[in-house]
Amino acid sequence: MIKKKTYRTIILCALLAVTIYHTKAISMTIIFSALAAMILHPLVQKLEEKGASLPLASIVVVVGISIVLASIFGFLGYEGTKIVANLPSDKVETTIEDPAEVINEQTNIDLSKYPEQIDDILNKAKKAATKFAISGISSLNATITFLVSCPIFIFFMLISRCQLRKFYYLSFRKKNRHIANRILEQISLVYSRYVRGMVYVMCIVAVLTGLGLYLLGIQHAIYLGLLAGFLTIIPYFGIFVSAAVPVFIALMTKDSLWYAAGVIGVFIVVQFLEGNLITPKIMGEQVGLNPLVVIISIIIFGAIGGILGMVLTIPILALLKIVAYYIPGWKPFRHLLKSNK
Repeated sequence: MIKKKTYRTIILCALLAVTIYHTKAISMTIIFSALAAMILHPLVQKLEEKGASLPLASIVVVVGISIVLASIFGFLGYEGTKIVANLPSDKVETTIEDPAEVINEQTNIDLSKYPEQIDDILNKAKKAATKFAISGISSLNATITFLVSCPIFIFFMLISRCQLRKFYYLSFRKKNRHIANRILEQISLVYSRYVRGMVYVMCIVAVLTGLGLYLLGIQHAIYLGLLAGFLTIIPYFGIFVSAAVPVFIALMTKDSLWYAAGVIGVFIVVQFLEGNLITPKIMGEQVGLNPLVVIISIIIFGAIGGILGMVLTIPILALLKIVAYYIPGWKPFRHLLKSNK
């Protein structure tokens, strides 16, 4: 029999998820902005300690971070465009129009014996590609809205931190306000350590991937390593996206499928090191979440908020884990969320 408090919590979470889903364009932006404001708050405080006013410090931090992120995205986009332009166009066209011929040339496997199966696979692939393109175009407005509104939300959250903090404390009974303070302090500490650890992990993954691809002789290895490191921010699924690009480049620029297999091997090794050595060592138990819960949550948050939802998965779960520790009715979720290690 489910306890009454646990049942209420499940109903509340379900209602919250439905609300976020139906208002995801603005909800995901606000959630992301709130988490970003908490992470950037220490930087604003340091500028205030040096004599800057709160509005000035907030503007400097928001504009500075925006410039850094815009530079990273701009570099990745520009270099990606150059790489696509330099690919052998005749081979790309042949691969898209008649992939069976390319496979036959490189593997000596005659796929012409299976025309119906090949046509079925190609039709499904074309439909998936068309659906993906339409989805990308339809989400362009939402992306532009997010990029414009997010810095504004972050700025106003930073300059309104006193009012927001007071509202937060007054939401608790007096006898529980010391617990509310501990929750806030712990969330701030975990998020700052999470971001710092994530940066270290991204850098290490970028170096290992870039080095592995360079030793294989894959073109643009440095760029592909940076892309792999950057996409590490999407847990578990980012590795598949970042691996697809160098595999495609290997297929287009090399005469043997072994290079593509080698690329896959590099990513398997890097993923193994990242998942079993690098991330546990650097992140430690600061976040310490159940991998099964993380994977299921990524799928759910991805369905609700797309890529942004996937990126926010671990920060949101980390917050829930901290809150569950202090709320008796959330005890089942506390055990569900924590790592097995």
